[in-house]
This record gives sequence, C-alpha cells and structure tokens, in this order.
Amino acid sequence: MNSDETYNDMLKEEIKGISRRYILQSLCLLAVVTLIPTLLSLLTNVGNLTVPTIVALSFAVVVEAVDALVWGKVRQAGDEGLPTFYTAVSGFRMLLALATLVVCYFVVGRDAMMEYCLVFMGYYFTIMIHHSVFFARISNSHTSCDNENK
Repeated sequence: MNSDETYNDMLKEEIKGISRRYILQSLCLLAVVTLIPTLLSLLTNVGNLTVPTIVALSFAVVVEAVDALVWGKVRQAGDEGLPTFYTAVSGFRMLLALATLVVCYFVVGRDAMMEYCLVFMGYYFTIMIHHSVFFARISNSHTSCDNENK
C-alpha cells in the first residue's frame, strides 16, 4: 500500500468519525428538545403535543441523518462540492419542512395546525442552528490546519 492510499484511508475514517459525531450530537440535541413539548403537555393545559412532537422529531432525525451521510459522501469526493452541498441542504430542508406541514394540514385539519407549526418550528430551528454551527466549526478547523501547513 502506498502513502496516497494510506492517506485516503485515514481521510475516509476521519470523515466517517465526523459524520458519526454529527449524528450523535443531533440525537442528543433532539432528545433535549423533545423534553420541552413533553413537559409542556404534562405540566400545563396546552393540550396533548405527543403527535406533533413525533412528527417533528421524525422529520428532524431523518433530515439530520441524511445530512450527515450525504456530507460524508460529498467530503470524500473533495472540497469542491461542499459549498453546493451546504446551499442545497438548506433548500431541501425548507422544501421538505413545507411538504411535511402541508401533509399535516391535510391530515389533521386547520384547527390543529397551530400546535404542529409551533412544535415543528422548534425542531426546525434547532437542526438548522446545529447544522450551521457544526459545519462552520468543521470548515474553520480544516481551514486553520491548511493555513498552518502552507
């Protein structure tokens, strides 16, 4: 095995580790966010937020997992595709969120949508902020390492 293959194998393992860390952080963050509507349902008279929480949590878990896995594939292909990836993720996340809320609207009706929208917004902003902060740190850490090596 030559040094290029060894470097590529190390790079692939590092990328897999970063993807796993992103998924693990997402799951922990989403577990904490799930406590908020659960406690609101139990301790106040806002009503039952179980179904809106399940819908929003399912959306968030799927989006975060796919985000991490696709980032890993794009990153393994090289740095050139990352700006396009970051832009595309934002657009797809928003379109998928709108589609999810439209389906909820047709299933539960107009009267129940307030709970769905409020709970969903909490999850949506959480995964958006997590994505931005996590990948900004990853990009900045690699940029600073690359600048030190020059």
